Amino acid sequence: MKDFNWENLRFFLAAVRCDTPAAAASLLRVDHNTVRRRLLVLEQDFEAKLFDKREGKYTLTAEGEILLKAAEKIEYLTIEARSQIAGRDLEISGTVRIAAPDGIATFFLAPRLAGLRKLYPDLNIELIVPHQQSKLSRREADMALTIDRPSDKKVSSEKVAEVMLRLYASETYLANAPKIEKSEDLACHELVTGLGEFDFGPVLNNVLGGHNSKYEAKVACSSIVLQLKATTAGCGVCCFADFIAQTESSLVQILPEELSFRREIWLVIYRDLAGLAKVNAVRNYLVQQFDEYRSNFS
Repeated sequence: MKDFNWENLRFFLAAVRCDTPAAAASLLRVDHNTVRRRLLVLEQDFEAKLFDKREGKYTLTAEGEILLKAAEKIEYLTIEARSQIAGRDLEISGTVRIAAPDGIATFFLAPRLAGLRKLYPDLNIELIVPHQQSKLSRREADMALTIDRPSDKKVSSEKVAEVMLRLYASETYLANAPKIEKSEDLACHELVTGLGEFDFGPVLNNVLGGHNSKYEAKVACSSIVLQLKATTAGCGVCCFADFIAQTESSLVQILPEELSFRREIWLVIYRDLAGLAKVNAVRNYLVQQFDEYRSNFS
């Protein structure tokens, strides 16, 4: 490996964290063919197959997993060295990537990015909604907001809020549907939910189970905005965090005292990045924003 190109490891890490060359190319701001070519060279350098390629997605082989551990160590040591050389990165500049669930990213974080940029004009922020929460462990972001506390020892986590969720429907839908006076009445109503990890169905089943009712969605949407618009238009009853539902004045709470539950929001940061001034600045800003907004969550 006399002529080994260490830059190829950056492409390797991006491919691991994004699943596909196209997504990795978007992350790295290059053409997807460049990513494919770099990965091919890397496999030739190691004389091993690093990925299984199925239906456009890249999954690590056993050899790829070995290289991933080494590449992450190199990445960590590089970040640590840069911090020490730059005096712990005292200037607030560069890029910080934040990952968050759809609802939090859209209705809480995005509206607050202008305030963060005003404080730190040399700071670039990338806000992403991961397809799977588990992908956060593979460093597709520098920090993340999650609805479950992670068990990964590589990260530090702090609870920043508790969010109240309730059932909602539009005034138009309720005016033309059977009355909902108890949870059992939901059985004859149209229900809206999300897809995959954004589906609150299993959680609602636990809540409604104690009230002799069951959650069965008739409409499923792939984003919180789609759920909100579908519900506002009269598709049926949906579960929303209060701070999201409050953005639509036509939505009405359904049995708010009887059917409600809380979810915790955790701010997660990789331990090896916590000492960087830019990461710490974003962390402090987000914690402050959650503190100021706390009363709107419950």
